[in-house]
Amino acid sequence: MTPSSPTAPLLPRSTTTRAGHRPPLAIALAIALAAPVVGDGSAADAPSTAPVSAARIEADLAALVGFGTRHSLSDQNDRAADWLADRFREAGCDDVAFHEFTIGRHTRRNVVATIRGESRPDEFVLVGAHYDSRNEQIADAKNPAPGAVDNASGTAALLELARAIAAIRPGRSVLLVAFSGEEQGLVGSRAYAKTVKDEGRTITLMVNLDMIGHPMDEAGLELVVDRDQGLRRPDNDAASRAWASRLDAHARNAGLVPVPGDMYGSDYMPFEAIGVVCVGLFDGADKAPIYHSQDDTLDQVDPAYCAAATRAALAIIVEAADPGFSLDRSPIDPEQADR
Repeated sequence: MTPSSPTAPLLPRSTTTRAGHRPPLAIALAIALAAPVVGDGSAADAPSTAPVSAARIEADLAALVGFGTRHSLSDQNDRAADWLADRFREAGCDDVAFHEFTIGRHTRRNVVATIRGESRPDEFVLVGAHYDSRNEQIADAKNPAPGAVDNASGTAALLELARAIAAIRPGRSVLLVAFSGEEQGLVGSRAYAKTVKDEGRTITLMVNLDMIGHPMDEAGLELVVDRDQGLRRPDNDAASRAWASRLDAHARNAGLVPVPGDMYGSDYMPFEAIGVVCVGLFDGADKAPIYHSQDDTLDQVDPAYCAAATRAALAIIVEAADPGFSLDRSPIDPEQADR
């Protein structure tokens, strides 16, 4: 997450066709709401029974931290982009592409994975997380910047969401975007938002995952649910609050304690500015000593907490990808949802 608040076209990289039966959205939503978070990566971890695995998230976290730094101007940033593209392909996404942009004298890449919708493929749910990292010095592209919480946590969640969503049959398409350049002022997301606007894409909802691994309360359960409160497009506020209310309920159902927060300083901002309705999940750890530090290491992330936040995100994405879903539905009762 950044502390304050030239575009290239989409470049197709490869296409992977999903095979086999995928459960319809109604079943997928029931799975997302009721299935426990599985942590051992065993056969019980299959998407048909438990779509979110803390063990897989932890493995992806370790791999991302293993780059040493993912600073936007580092060579490791490029290698991380290639690694992410391979993981999205393995997850079964229909298309994986690089979206190029410039930062300083460098060309860098957002990684865009698409899961095509079956009834409204030209309408999209956008899910984003930035994969770049930084340490105490914003321009330091050489020294360690493990970025485990900020934001390997959100990026690992993005990969786990790709695995879960690729196994279902969304009505709308789902775009999962790993952004770079966030720490230098949302450079990658600004470039991609311009592409979205120029192409006239219809985005039903943007869900942002920036730091979801290090809860700040003593119980380790609080999760900030960000909503739009009078930013560039005040006309989005009501819809953002309505989606955030749903996300609050999903967080509670995942065993977490939702806390309302205002959108600021992350990759949803450029999309809000072009009229996209946005919400976000955030652990509040921008006030922790590890923030933008070489000490933001793997041991600072609680994989089970990250998996629970991912489960909440999955539930809201499944709803937003369903053309038949209405926000007029009453909030979820967690006790009823678990029955």
